[in-house]
Amino acid sequence: MQDMTSGPSTRFANIRTLANRFEADLLLDALKREGIPTFLRTFEETAYDGLFVCQRGWGWLMVPEELAARANKIIKPLIEDFQSRTSYLDSSEIDPQLWERLTEADPKVICRNAGVAYEPKLAAYVVPFLTAEFLCSIERRSIDPLSGDSFTPPDFQCCLLLLHYLLEAKPLGLSGKWIGEKELPGGEVFFRGIHGIPLEPVTELLGRHRDRFRSVAAKLGGTPEPMGDLAFRFQALPRIPLLLVLWEGDEEFEPKMLMRFDSTISSHLERLDAVWVLTGVVSRSLEVCAKALCGECAGA
Repeated sequence: MQDMTSGPSTRFANIRTLANRFEADLLLDALKREGIPTFLRTFEETAYDGLFVCQRGWGWLMVPEELAARANKIIKPLIEDFQSRTSYLDSSEIDPQLWERLTEADPKVICRNAGVAYEPKLAAYVVPFLTAEFLCSIERRSIDPLSGDSFTPPDFQCCLLLLHYLLEAKPLGLSGKWIGEKELPGGEVFFRGIHGIPLEPVTELLGRHRDRFRSVAAKLGGTPEPMGDLAFRFQALPRIPLLLVLWEGDEEFEPKMLMRFDSTISSHLERLDAVWVLTGVVSRSLEVCAKALCGECAGA
């Protein structure tokens, strides 16, 4: 721990899960120059450093809660620039250890745990995602579209999500209990700032358009649920359903969308950042589908 420069009663919020010391130094320096008090929590300093660095990142960058919005605006361009100078979104940059673990795993166990199929001649798993299917090739170490819609490209985040799911899913039934992201273990701290559920573009496209929301849900296999003003359940992965709930708002309040998870999700995606990646991939799929439908309507 270091660099806590505010009073003892100050409540701090996590605004960034850091990948390494370089990123920490870059963002800390920017916030200090703007007079933002900071608190750096690194997992290298704990007795569980190996486990936590693997599951939670190198550390957390925290600022006083009342300054979180301002701090996020300061670090956002730095993060975007940092990521643009890396190949983080290139699926070829997937950690090879994930592929090695999948290579060593028994396909029968993976299929039973994750609810997927295996093609022995191709040495590949067939993984459903929403209304698409992806072919996860062990020999070629690649993930490619196999069938279904084209709303979900197999980019870095999608590939990372599917690999973690294949390796971590368990043969469990659903609990039937829907929970929010902050109800997950550690979620209250993790799902803040840049790790908020990225539903703003989807809300903008669908929040005031019930028929459009229904059309997008139909395209992506959504089924109606009696929640909010309008809600649909989506089968993101074979053992992971998601619920998207819309509150339409009125003259005083803007529309709001919430994503809900079956409480067993932590058994199938062990890391909170993997759950966050799932929400991003699903949200982008919804956004792409909504824009495609808008384009079809405009061209009609």
